[in-house]
Amino acid sequence: MFSKIKANKPVTISLRYNEQKVTAGKAERISAENFLSDADQLTKDAILDRFRQRSSLNERLHDHGAHITLNFGKKEDLPKTTLIDLAERYMTNMGFEDQPYVVYQHRDAGHDHIHIVASTVRADGSWIRLEPEDFRRSHTICRQLEQEFALEKSRKYTPADQFMFEVDHARRVVYGEPGLKNAISDVLNTVVDHYKYTSLDEFNAILKEYNVTANPGLENSRLHNFEGLLYHALDPDGNRIGAPIKASQFLLKPTLKHLEEKFEQNQTLRESARQSLETNILWAIAGQSTTWAGFTKSLQKEGIAIVSNKEEDGTEQLFFVDHVRKVAFSDESLGPDFLPEALRNRCVQEEQLTQQQGHRLRLHL
Repeated sequence: MFSKIKANKPVTISLRYNEQKVTAGKAERISAENFLSDADQLTKDAILDRFRQRSSLNERLHDHGAHITLNFGKKEDLPKTTLIDLAERYMTNMGFEDQPYVVYQHRDAGHDHIHIVASTVRADGSWIRLEPEDFRRSHTICRQLEQEFALEKSRKYTPADQFMFEVDHARRVVYGEPGLKNAISDVLNTVVDHYKYTSLDEFNAILKEYNVTANPGLENSRLHNFEGLLYHALDPDGNRIGAPIKASQFLLKPTLKHLEEKFEQNQTLRESARQSLETNILWAIAGQSTTWAGFTKSLQKEGIAIVSNKEEDGTEQLFFVDHVRKVAFSDESLGPDFLPEALRNRCVQEEQLTQQQGHRLRLHL
């Protein structure tokens, strides 16, 4: 069990996000505490009115709230009643038992997870201000609930462990399914602030993993000259499909100007992951005969994807997307040993590998 807390987030944004998921059939409102009606009897307006009523008790805390996610192991399939019990126990132990809060079960990931939206304004108008010790207490509560409900056992989490537990907030976008804008928005919420990239090409390499791309327009086009950015869904072959959506239409506002600020910030922030990524890549190809397919499969087991961009003139550029450490590096930024030609030269052809394996088998016999 793994918790995430976003404190002081406007409840209007959190409620809109979750209710849109409900409308799209990707979530269900399963519980509502300290409301006059049960969860299945509430309307979106009634929920919002209740939160605003609580906020009105302190004008300085307009729309203050908390958005909490409780995430469970990918092998767990918990019944709705258990999820409701877990949410109630967690919120009570966190001191939210008298607060209005709504619980949503999401079905847009490979494992169970729930979202809880709560007011942080008490009935007397005071503020539940979440401090660092509250985040540590949340960790302790999760460990206690793991034991009580026989969930995934408590242990020291490595980055790889957190990757297994963490909510997959976004799935690969499938063009033609309802809610395309919401699906792309989920991808952007997952990538923009949580991955480290230093160029639009690296950013797009990450987005491509989710069948999305950011298009700055052709050189000298109106879009390019005004530094605009359009987001497209991609078909299975990686081609743009359907009508694009302007960056300004997303709540996150992932405009080119916003991304360029990220590019600069991430220059130093991603360096701590460089050596681990390089080691994983070289280890996957060192000291053994492997095909390109075998090489990429080995990296996938470590949470690393290779994204290839091929130009019309036949040139190729590789990007390495590490989903565990949430970074992306281009081949050039890693050095000459990681360029396509250097890596491919160290891989053998499928036919050659088959011959080598056959030769070793004959020697063994």
